[in-house]
Amino acid sequence: MVRGSGLLRDFAELLSWCRGGVRVVTHRNADVDAAAAALTLGYVLSTYGSTSIDVCTPEGVDSVAKRVLTGLGFGVPESGACSSSRLLFVDVSSLSQVGPVEFRECAVVDHHVSSELVGRCSPALYDPEARASSALVAEVLVDSGWYVPRGYATLLLAGIMHDTRFLRLLSPRVLRVVARLIELGGDVDAVQSLMAQPEPPYAERVASLRGLARLGVYAVDQELLVAITCLGAYESTALRRILESGADVAIAIAARDEELRVTIRTSARALRVLGIPVAAELASYLARVAGGGGGGHDAAAGAVVPATFLDQLEGAVAEFFRSRGFKFRTLGRGRWLEECR
Repeated sequence: MVRGSGLLRDFAELLSWCRGGVRVVTHRNADVDAAAAALTLGYVLSTYGSTSIDVCTPEGVDSVAKRVLTGLGFGVPESGACSSSRLLFVDVSSLSQVGPVEFRECAVVDHHVSSELVGRCSPALYDPEARASSALVAEVLVDSGWYVPRGYATLLLAGIMHDTRFLRLLSPRVLRVVARLIELGGDVDAVQSLMAQPEPPYAERVASLRGLARLGVYAVDQELLVAITCLGAYESTALRRILESGADVAIAIAARDEELRVTIRTSARALRVLGIPVAAELASYLARVAGGGGGGHDAAAGAVVPATFLDQLEGAVAEFFRSRGFKFRTLGRGRWLEECR
């Protein structure tokens, strides 16, 4: 895909495709970036003249997204089954991120390094260098001269700040988009206030401690540490704590009925030392060898694989690193495997 005029051409094609009506769908437990991009696109499509526009978030939005949406005066999107004849997937790289869904036609807006839906869904507004789906949406709106109300400019800023870790993962391109949104009235102070980490609730603190207590710890060469745990809730929070405790690659496994949900986070050191988009490639690899689906960012990704793959998961993680020329050894298996059974 060519940037600039190529992106605007893709955006125009997307607008035309959506005019007959479409359901906008995010990934499960939508984060701020997914919710912001989806709601903004819903607004854009409704003003463009499309009919039957609604936003659906499988399993709702996460706690931060809910706080941001409520604080900025936006309603929380509908959650539940998101099937429809025509679907626009936003910030979704794999159908495994959505769950069971039926459709006849689909389009996609996404920025993940690895995306299974690009090619399957057409049209596609896709750029893995956009850093956030909100940044991609904001860029095409600004460059096409679309009117972006102040509230939506602030919402898009929130999405960008979430996926760039409060603007720590930047590029000149994203900075230009951020500056334009601020010129349009986007309120950075409001976003920072709403996204500030509050005192975590009891259940979240329990999940973090359980995640640490169940850890299996592994070494990649002599420099990097991989940690695997088993949790059923607050995986992102627990993984953040695990990275803060010294891990370079943190993996949380959640057993759900007939499937395992694998959530992966990596440190900046892991990205620098390994020289690959670790989280995205590991998620895609696990999905491929297990017969599931997965993908994501360089430092944050996920996969959904069959529950029967549990006993092979540790070996698959080891093979992922060994196949790339790195040594992999076990320092301590912990209790994660037993807890996931």
